[in-house]
Amino acid sequence: MSSSDSDKQANVVIHKPYSRLLIGSSGLVAVALLVAAIGQFWVYVNSGARREEALNLTTVMLETHTPRVVWLPDDPETGRPMEDFTREQLVGDYVRAWYQWQLSYLAGKPVGMKEYFTTDALPKATSAVTEITQQGHRLHQTDVEHNLQLHFYSADGQIVSFTDHHLLIKQRLFRTDTQEKIYTDQSVADYQVVMLLDDGFWRIKHIVRQPAASMRIPKPTPTDQASFVQMAKNGFVVNGKPFFPAGVNYYPQRSPWSLFWKQFDANVINADFQRIRELKLNTVRVFVNFHDFGKGQVPPERLNQLESVLDLANQHGLTVLVTLFDFVGDYRLLNLTATDRQLEQILTRFNKHPALLAWDVKNEPDLDFKHHDPDDVREWLDWIVTRARQFDPNHLITIGWAYPENAHLMAKQVDFVSFHSYRSLEELATGITDLQQKVPQKTLLLEEFGQPTYRGVWAPFGKSEDDQKQYVGQVRDILKQHKNIPYLVWTLYDFTDVPADVVGSKPWQREPQKHFGILRADGQPKPVTDVLKP
Repeated sequence: MSSSDSDKQANVVIHKPYSRLLIGSSGLVAVALLVAAIGQFWVYVNSGARREEALNLTTVMLETHTPRVVWLPDDPETGRPMEDFTREQLVGDYVRAWYQWQLSYLAGKPVGMKEYFTTDALPKATSAVTEITQQGHRLHQTDVEHNLQLHFYSADGQIVSFTDHHLLIKQRLFRTDTQEKIYTDQSVADYQVVMLLDDGFWRIKHIVRQPAASMRIPKPTPTDQASFVQMAKNGFVVNGKPFFPAGVNYYPQRSPWSLFWKQFDANVINADFQRIRELKLNTVRVFVNFHDFGKGQVPPERLNQLESVLDLANQHGLTVLVTLFDFVGDYRLLNLTATDRQLEQILTRFNKHPALLAWDVKNEPDLDFKHHDPDDVREWLDWIVTRARQFDPNHLITIGWAYPENAHLMAKQVDFVSFHSYRSLEELATGITDLQQKVPQKTLLLEEFGQPTYRGVWAPFGKSEDDQKQYVGQVRDILKQHKNIPYLVWTLYDFTDVPADVVGSKPWQREPQKHFGILRADGQPKPVTDVLKP
């Protein structure tokens, strides 16, 4: 943030709404409708509809607002043990209160907050919202992580007090008139909380923000990393020996893209991995679609499927580059917890799996620069990479950039730099040279490249299979000339069909995309397989 921005916001107290919020209670309001869904809310607000109209949407709380909640050991003097059901209910109502508070900041006025605070508590809670609005600002924020420690649970089960340790909040501040973003940050603080139970619902009676006290919050610990792929001065190593990733981007022939998981067939994958190994390749790249994996609430079935992929790869001596958050495209703070929960559920499950080459946290994020604030995209990437290292301290991290000219942007945060290229050979060589000058200490990986073998009515001047072989061979020559860069070709198979929502609905868009494979649709090898072996 520039010094001028600091001067402009000198009178804006971001944390003031929480500085000394002391809330009392004289009664409870009846529970009303749950939170307006943020998806519809956002569409209304940004389509020019009246804000009052947007806030009258009758829906339930956004399911994907799922901050991380950890129960720390209770105080010894809690009154009586709290039932698991009560803990679950308490967390649900507490998180909903925070979510509604954040929607109110986004709306610029209190929205539905009376359902989550006692009548005495409500005025001070809502004044925190109106104060920001009166300053001419709009606050976007989300609570990401709560660490709860129970202090007291009354004998009648009606009153509870706890500390929310190291509550982590991500924030962005905007000017209301110009929509200029003038502040982005995150804060960590402790909150002393008292809640009352009324008519089956917990409501906030008292909440006080305090500086975060020093404490140790449990996190995954690194294990012996020698057997995992690691980085050395000259590239990748496993057990202290050089390892050169050379492989293929993978979908089964009959179930590409999201069909991979919806029509999952371990027998097909097993046969394909055996075929890849017979081609003398050692690495496969697979894709975890954000929506197919539950948008933050990962179904156990999907985790089991991914485990099967990794286990089969390990059996065949293959390493796997897993690309996360394919087709996300939503970088609002209120969507952050969904990606955070999906990241946690996947990485903590597989943080010791021997088949993993690395986690590729996002496929081609630079393509989103056209429709999203690039600063928001980079902020999200930085967050995800940082959290990924917390959830998995053992495996490597990278980002799959669409173009080499953007691949330096997060180079300090990742272990190696990945990029894609479907451009001319001259542009590829120039792009690599420029990238190596910008990140001289980083190992590079050409994560996607290839050439379709389609020549027909929709591409009368398309390329032949021999042309594909020549192109890939020339790409390999360029990679060797630039410190022997590892590579993953796109893709294993020619496809019978490709989804229109991936490449476009026009036949001149879809037909070439079907023919990038190094194997034909019937599984027979193309000449290009002769020049792919490392």
